[in-house]
Amino acid sequence: MTHHDKHRFTFFFPGARVLSGSEAAALPPEKQQAAEAAGKGGVWLEVHCPDGSCVGKDGRVTLQAAGVAGKADKGLWLNVFCPEDSCLWKGGTDLV
Repeated sequence: MTHHDKHRFTFFFPGARVLSGSEAAALPPEKQQAAEAAGKGGVWLEVHCPDGSCVGKDGRVTLQAAGVAGKADKGLWLNVFCPEDSCLWKGGTDLV
């Protein structure tokens, strides 16, 4: 199920779990540095991806959110925030 207000979006990702503090601390240094460089708070999620099934031939990761259907080749952002091609590119900066 998807819910949003003016500033936040919440989604249910089946099979995902939040990493504990000790698990996040045990992540490779490059992942920790990337998170720190973002300069924003967040959570580390672990998503079950058996046999690399969520990684496409082009190397892009596509996660499925419950209640959000879309083409696998669109990627997470468009599947979640622009379901059913609700975001159309008209040219320039005209994104509707």
